[in-house]
Amino acid sequence: MRAPLLLYLGSGAEALPLVAAVAWRRFHGARLWIAAWSAVLVACDLLQLWLGSRGVHNLWVNYIATAAGALVLWALAYWQTRDTVRLTLRVAVVPFLAALAVLTLLLEDTSRFSRAADPMANLICLAAAAYTLLARSLGSTARLLRQDWFWISAGLALYFGIWSAMGPLASLLVGPSPGLLLIAYEVAMALNIVAFLAIARGVTCPAAT
Repeated sequence: MRAPLLLYLGSGAEALPLVAAVAWRRFHGARLWIAAWSAVLVACDLLQLWLGSRGVHNLWVNYIATAAGALVLWALAYWQTRDTVRLTLRVAVVPFLAALAVLTLLLEDTSRFSRAADPMANLICLAAAAYTLLARSLGSTARLLRQDWFWISAGLALYFGIWSAMGPLASLLVGPSPGLLLIAYEVAMALNIVAFLAIARGVTCPAAT
């Protein structure tokens, strides 16, 4: 059926940066952390699939995937041209994880879609990716389409933009409109594929000198 196939393809696309890193041997700098993030997402997808196939509650696995956003912040720090911004992103990892833990413990029901923790984490990563893309693009004199940071930060901005919206939307639609929720997930997964194709393209770019 069309919907399940697209959902599987969208989830499978999350392995593309890791595959690209292995195939092109790009395990250094920011690409190492992006590959690690991709590996965590793939592991979470497989765990959810395994739990779901046995009828076991699996929404809590999303919180692990969300926490992996810390790896993205660390990766983006490598591409900052200003030392203060680079340090800010690296220091932000600790409060990022702390805030995620507090929101999850105090406000969330892990048997349901996240209303606070996931959107907060996704918005932070979206802001970091969008800032990196804009700041580096404005200061770059090289061809953007040959830069790893351009493809990866653009793909990350798209990815986190998608899931910043999908968490609250899923919470609203899961009960009253499951049909609309499925359509929303189809659209999100189609965009997810585009996002990870861009990230994987960035991983294969020649290393900057």
